[in-house]
Amino acid sequence: MDLTETEISSKQIFSGRIVDLSVRTIKLPNGETATREVVKHQPAAAAIAVNDKQEMLLVEQWREPIKELTLEIPAGLIDETDASPLDAMKRELNEEGGYHADYWEKITEFYSSPGFTDEKLHLFYCDTLTKLDDKRPLDSDEFLTSHWYNLEELKRLFAQGKLVDAKTLYAMSVWENMLLTGASAKE
Repeated sequence: MDLTETEISSKQIFSGRIVDLSVRTIKLPNGETATREVVKHQPAAAAIAVNDKQEMLLVEQWREPIKELTLEIPAGLIDETDASPLDAMKRELNEEGGYHADYWEKITEFYSSPGFTDEKLHLFYCDTLTKLDDKRPLDSDEFLTSHWYNLEELKRLFAQGKLVDAKTLYAMSVWENMLLTGASAKE
């Protein structure tokens, strides 16, 4: 059975700095029509940043949509000044953590929630970190602190319901698998 849906029409409802919202009429595989609400989102980059103590860097910040503080891996939008997702992630590691990494490896790309958005995240692993004295300033509307956690601490935070960000949970799972299998991102 062909499961492809075909767009019949699209109406843009909102256009913003980070997202656009459209309502689309689509033809279903059975010939019927349906409506889809679609959020077009700028792509982003995120990193599993690990120090020499085998701790992962997380940033704590307020997230207005859920009205709570979250712990998340360093991440940020890929903007027009970035030549690549890796360039964006290097910038974000500096801004959010104040670090430079000598080793970078791309792990994967994934969509945050393809049922309603096209947001693509590029996930990197980095280590061999150096604390920078000349940390780039955060965006004017960005306030956060950074913290280091080993895997057991991350598991405890997860069990307590204190890790709620999907990209961070995915990154934690990837890192745990690397540790359990003895696989290194450098191999």
